[in-house]
Amino acid sequence: MISNTITIFRTLLTIPLFALLAFDGGAYDWWPLALFLGAGLLDMVDGKVARARNETSAFGAMIDLIGDRLLTFAAVLGLIVGGGLAGVDVVAGIVLIARDLIVASLNEALPGKLGPRVGPIEKLKIMAAFSALTLLIAPDVFAQQKLVGLVALWIAAGLTVATVVGYWAAALKEFARGNQTQV
Repeated sequence: MISNTITIFRTLLTIPLFALLAFDGGAYDWWPLALFLGAGLLDMVDGKVARARNETSAFGAMIDLIGDRLLTFAAVLGLIVGGGLAGVDVVAGIVLIARDLIVASLNEALPGKLGPRVGPIEKLKIMAAFSALTLLIAPDVFAQQKLVGLVALWIAAGLTVATVVGYWAAALKEFARGNQTQV
């Protein structure tokens, strides 16, 4: 399946992305940005290809989610290790990563019971996180770029907390229903 090949390729891009952000010391300033944006672009392409070629599958959906999570993880962790994200701002990055673990765990415990995966707040959070990471990864182009990136990262973290609260509320209702039917 071509769409799964695209997904696997974009997921593999997270390895050099992390390495360049964490260990290159700025020697290849534009490469991490190219890898990050390329993986993001391929994320849009793989789904369109899967639908156009009727290649949608549970496996494809799973590796797409893994690819999405690894891209965020590689970018955030690479920025932390490389010093591009430091101090209290590390908390905002960790919130993005922790959300993925929490939501994945809840979806594993309650498959298909937590409602739509991508609501309006989630879409806004995705845009804020992608914009923030793009600005933080990119070489400085304008004076306040890193500050704007950090503000966007904190907005994404705040929206992330809001979406996690929504997932938790839905999960608690489902857990309560499960306990009532077992009594």
